[in-house]
Amino acid sequence: MNAWQITKKDLKLMFRDRRALATLVVFPLVFITIIGLTTGQLLGWKDRNKQLKIAVVDQIDYSQMDDENSTELSENPKLARNLVVKFLNRIQKRDGIHVQEENDPAVARKLYKNGTVNTALLIGPAFIERVDALNLEDILVPDEGRLSDGLKSLDIVLESVNPGTSTHSLVDQFVFGDAYRTIYLNPVCKDAFGQRRIRSTCEELKKEAAQPPVKLLPPQESEFASGNDVYQELIPGFTVMFVFFLVNIMARSFIHERQLGTLRRLRIAPLRPAALLAGKTVPFFAVSLIQTMLLFSCGRVLFGMEWGPEPWALLPVIFCTSMAATALGLLVATVARTDSQVAAYGNFIVITLAGISGCFMPREWLPEEMKQVSLYTPHAWALIAFDQLLTIDKKPDLSIVYKSCGMLSGFAVLFFGFGCVRFGKVD
Repeated sequence: MNAWQITKKDLKLMFRDRRALATLVVFPLVFITIIGLTTGQLLGWKDRNKQLKIAVVDQIDYSQMDDENSTELSENPKLARNLVVKFLNRIQKRDGIHVQEENDPAVARKLYKNGTVNTALLIGPAFIERVDALNLEDILVPDEGRLSDGLKSLDIVLESVNPGTSTHSLVDQFVFGDAYRTIYLNPVCKDAFGQRRIRSTCEELKKEAAQPPVKLLPPQESEFASGNDVYQELIPGFTVMFVFFLVNIMARSFIHERQLGTLRRLRIAPLRPAALLAGKTVPFFAVSLIQTMLLFSCGRVLFGMEWGPEPWALLPVIFCTSMAATALGLLVATVARTDSQVAAYGNFIVITLAGISGCFMPREWLPEEMKQVSLYTPHAWALIAFDQLLTIDKKPDLSIVYKSCGMLSGFAVLFFGFGCVRFGKVD
């Protein structure tokens, strides 16, 4: 008997064990499919909840402005409305923003209270007068002049259900930024300095009175983050975690052979312990490779997941990750003696290492101290390599990928070595 015969025998037994195959292949596929359904990203679906929806109410009384030939904002209703529309269009052009105009503040408030929109933006009747009152100093030093109170300075109010949250604060800041970039030309063009420096732009501003009104842009169908971006991190993280679930299947296989007495017979066969263990780990290694490549393929087909600018570099990472997982499975198999010990040791090791390394959440969310601790796990090095290959827009740093593969190989050698030592002590 040689190592290849052992491998062939274990492969036949493994493919007969449908429950083990379901745990290693079907269950991970079902898991990421459920994630796709709950996040609205399955088969190209778009989660429109990721859009920031703003209900806008323009409360300016344009009927009081009756000089359509004037170049003054407060006298020309067309110029006044143009300014408001340009402000709203600037917000609308932001990726992931949906702006809709309403006529009544009460309607806008009802919309954000029932969750139809996220916030209500109320442009007060004094908005045009406040803009007309600005001068160059207010624009150059906004923190100290008439703009020091942000949106309130322009008679604009942002309302939401939770005004104290960081999200509300961020929206307030970018809306004020868009308002500032929309109105700054008006006081600048009044100044002689501005006339000389940006004369052509100021002349175009004056010509608006003779041109058609500016139209409000239609709502965009964009999102804050596409499903592809989400799955660039989710699929690698959960794939790494599920690869290491192989530990339990391997350990139970060894226990089953020990109970049948076949493991004792294999030990007296004319084979070196390392060759014997290699023969028994290769089938699980092969299944691990199939599992990983199947998950990545489904990620691409079902969720539009990209394989990065260097897809070939995924292969050595997948190969080394599977080596580390099967070697760890061997070590646990030589330590555990009963099914209950497998459940205790295996699940504890798999879940703990997955949590420490960042499989459950993006690694950048981990505290810096935890990032350093996680480097003592093979999971972390696999995630670092996948992060380089899948989530970096520019060309990935392959030196980091190669280093990660080296560390994963080191873990595999370490686990396999300890497994060989422990195997010599197994009854």
